[in-house]
Amino acid sequence: MTGEVDARAFRRALELAARGGRFTAPNPRVGAVLVRDGKIVAEGWHRRAGEPHAEAIALDAAGELARGATLLVTLEPCSHEGRTPACARRIVAAGVARVVVGMVDPDPRVRGSGIRILEEAGVEVELAEGELARAAEELLEDYLVHRREGRAFLLHKVAATLDGKIADREGRSRWITGEAARTRGRELRDRCGAIVVGAGTVLADDPVLLPPTREERPPFFRVVLDGRLKVPPTARLFREGAESPVLVCTTREGLAAADPGPLAAAGAEIVVLPAAADDPLAVDPAGLLRELGGRGVLAALLEGGGRTAARFHAAGLVDRLDWFVSPSLLGDPEARGALVGGRRFLPERLAFRIAEVERVGDDIHVVARPARP
Repeated sequence: MTGEVDARAFRRALELAARGGRFTAPNPRVGAVLVRDGKIVAEGWHRRAGEPHAEAIALDAAGELARGATLLVTLEPCSHEGRTPACARRIVAAGVARVVVGMVDPDPRVRGSGIRILEEAGVEVELAEGELARAAEELLEDYLVHRREGRAFLLHKVAATLDGKIADREGRSRWITGEAARTRGRELRDRCGAIVVGAGTVLADDPVLLPPTREERPPFFRVVLDGRLKVPPTARLFREGAESPVLVCTTREGLAAADPGPLAAAGAEIVVLPAAADDPLAVDPAGLLRELGGRGVLAALLEGGGRTAARFHAAGLVDRLDWFVSPSLLGDPEARGALVGGRRFLPERLAFRIAEVERVGDDIHVVARPARP
């Protein structure tokens, strides 16, 4: 980028893109800003899959002011015709002189072809660099994992005491953190297309597992990992939130050992997935995330108990950790920890890098990502 005007406008595009939340899936969250004579003249963001893309909204708002302007967009403009026209061709037709792109789209239907259309038409194209390029990748981290690996991105949300306990020895967890932290945690559901818990969480807490914004499109999947099919059909999640499907995931062995009829009659979709290598009644974490990715889920939120979480961490499938720390201690070795069955020795520990730390009410919200190469 060539100056502060570009940087400021690109940051605005990132802010706009984030408004899309989970509703753009399986499309990416994208923001676009048009700048002319050093001033923002129009802006837009992709609100929902099937609706106009960010670039189209900004161009429509700008009208003739788009001619000769600079467009800053968080992701390479699309080049294929789908439910909406190709944005790259619309940019050319509008007479935009210059485009700053956050990153190349890894989707094989695009992957550089949108940039080629612009350049072949004489539009100057520049890729974001440094901090702003990293911010664009972070904004799209779920989309990138989905397109590159064919699975849902996984956030693990934890609310724990200072000594890492998520519930007391009897399984009571209400409430470890304060209302502000709980609200922040619920807001994470509006970023994700699915929530994942183990059967033990349903048995202990009888949660409803709904997002703050309740809409049918796209669906918000409530996923219960239940190899033994022991969740009762009377659970609240079957009685409330009919717009959000409930997937009860088991294995072939689990299906053979229990009758899925009552759960199906209660409204659950019984999904049979591969078993974990060490337990024929435990669902393979990678298989679950591929299943969700195939259903158009870009990101899933793991809120399960310690044993469920440990399986995903052991498989290296946790992409982001949102840890809410309460300024309290339980001090009971029998209290339930955030991970059960994790690493035993210090050299084997799971390493993360801290991305953000923020005080939320009386609690602390830590965002961390795996310290992968």
